[in-house]
Amino acid sequence: MRTVAISEAREVEVKRAGGIGRRVDYIGSPGIIDANPQAFLVDRLYPDARIDPHFHDIDQFQIVVDGSCRMGKKAADPVTFQYADAYTPYGPIVGGEEGFAFFTLRPIASGGFFAMPGNRHNMPGRAGRNIAGRFDTTRPRPETGQIVRENLMTDQQDGAMAVGLRLGPNAEIRGPVSDGGGQYYLVCEGQVSRDEHELPRRSLVHVEAGEPAPLLRAGEDGADVLVLQFARPTARPGSDPALLAARDPNAYMQRPDGSGR
Repeated sequence: MRTVAISEAREVEVKRAGGIGRRVDYIGSPGIIDANPQAFLVDRLYPDARIDPHFHDIDQFQIVVDGSCRMGKKAADPVTFQYADAYTPYGPIVGGEEGFAFFTLRPIASGGFFAMPGNRHNMPGRAGRNIAGRFDTTRPRPETGQIVRENLMTDQQDGAMAVGLRLGPNAEIRGPVSDGGGQYYLVCEGQVSRDEHELPRRSLVHVEAGEPAPLLRAGEDGADVLVLQFARPTARPGSDPALLAARDPNAYMQRPDGSGR
C-alpha cells in the first residue's frame, strides 16, 4: 500500500501551444513503460485547452477535479470520473474558458498515447467500456461520526467499481475489500488520516489487489473520498498487469507532437 499526500507529489511545468499547464506526479511518471502503477494530475487551467481523441493500452480512471470540459459528447465538472477499458478510444477532451484539471489513475504504466484516427490497427479488437459518473461533493457532509457510502457505478462482473465515501467529522471507516485489480482512494474534499499519514484534499492512497483495506479517519470538518477499483485480470487485452509488464520498455507510443502522456 502506498500513501501520497499532495505535498509529496512532484510538480512539472508543461508548455503547450495553447498555454502553460502542469503535471503533478504522485506515483510513477508518464512517458515510460514499466511494471509500476501511475497516478498523476493533469492541469490545463487555461482557455480552450484540448486533448485530441486517443486510447491507451491499459485500463484507467480519470477524475475531473477543477474547471470543466467535455469528454467526447459528455460534460464533465468536479467530481466527474471516467473509466475506460484498455484500447478504448475517448475524447476529444475540450475545456471551457477556465480549462480543466483531472487525475489519471492506472494499475500499471501506459504504453503510450495512441492518437485517433491513425491507430486503429493497434487495437486488438472492438473498443470496450467507457463509463462515466459523478461524485457530488457540494452537499453538506453527514453528522459527526456518521458515514454515507454511495455506489457510483453499476455492478461490473469483473470487479471494476467506483464508490463515494462521505464522512462526517471524526468518522472512521475501513475501505472496501480490494477484490479486483487494485484500488485508488482520492481525497476529494476535507482531510483524512491513515496511520501516521495526514492526507488533505487531493491526496492519494494506492492499494494493491488483495491488500487489506486501509482504515481512514476523517478530520474535524469531515471528508469526501472517492474509491476506484480496477477490474480483475481476464482474457480481455490490456486487463492483466502481469502480461503488460512484459512489454518492450523502448516501445512507448509518442504523441504526434513528441510529448507522451
